[in-house]
Amino acid sequence: MKEKDIRPEYLMQENFKLHAEDVKRLLKHKKDFVKISCPACEFTASKIAFKKNGFTFAICAKCETIFVNPRPTLEMLEEFYTISKSIKHWNDKIFPISENIRRSQIFAPRAKRVAELCRKYNVITKTLIDVGAGFGTFCEEIEKLSIFDKVVAIEPSPDLANTCRRKGLNVIEKPVEDTDIKKADVITNFELIEHLYRPKDFLITCRKILSKGGFLIITTPNIRGFDLLVLGKSSNNITGPNHLNYFHAGSLSYLLTRCGFDVIEVLTPGSLDSELVRKKILDNEFNVSKQPFLKMLLIDQWKNTGNAFQHFLADNKLSSHLWVVARKR
Repeated sequence: MKEKDIRPEYLMQENFKLHAEDVKRLLKHKKDFVKISCPACEFTASKIAFKKNGFTFAICAKCETIFVNPRPTLEMLEEFYTISKSIKHWNDKIFPISENIRRSQIFAPRAKRVAELCRKYNVITKTLIDVGAGFGTFCEEIEKLSIFDKVVAIEPSPDLANTCRRKGLNVIEKPVEDTDIKKADVITNFELIEHLYRPKDFLITCRKILSKGGFLIITTPNIRGFDLLVLGKSSNNITGPNHLNYFHAGSLSYLLTRCGFDVIEVLTPGSLDSELVRKKILDNEFNVSKQPFLKMLLIDQWKNTGNAFQHFLADNKLSSHLWVVARKR
């Protein structure tokens, strides 16, 4: 899988412009942003890691989670996601044109991995809830495997919820905190927790919904993964206010433990780290003139080393694509 397959460049350029418009509108209220403690460990001391596009990214002095601080209020974020032109563009243009490759290269393997984890740990498979279901492709793929009696897509965005309904999915158009779901055996949430104003509240809600011994499966960017660690604020993944929280395996595991979960497994099955850094180098957006090893690895010897290096990152928990699997304590 190549980045251009899931994020076509001509569409992404348009999306960057729309996102800039969304952010400009939000930043008019910057004086009303609020300071928070670390979203992982709630430690109050932090220092500025970097600034980007009007947002300040702090690093926790205790657990080294990176997070937007100060950040828009919850009400500001809800309005942002409701009227965002860039998010609508994702749903109207980027997701549809890239859905086939996303289905085969991302969502079908993701569904199989969830099924394998359930079998591996003898998880009851009556009900699965996918929080932040987006375009609904994962729910379609997990339904095809026929291992769950019931699959529920939770998607608060009206446009995305309608997309899920058109696919015949069981959809709840509310934030998970506002639902009346009483019991689930597995809750999945993919690339969601980094968007949340209060991740702790979300995890506590998940724990309440899960049945005894129920499983929570999370994916999120890993701030200690290769491309994020190398590129820092130059990474296209580093963007406010869409991404507010950048955990690593240790800090997310700590937060889960505090919220009543036992962490069972940590994975980083990423496939794009090395390509993302290589692209930044080729586009002259990241200078490796003083990093000859990276130049040799990602440019000069790319055909020989590219795939092997990416496998090394994935196998050694060094990719920026982080999975954490936890069981309700």
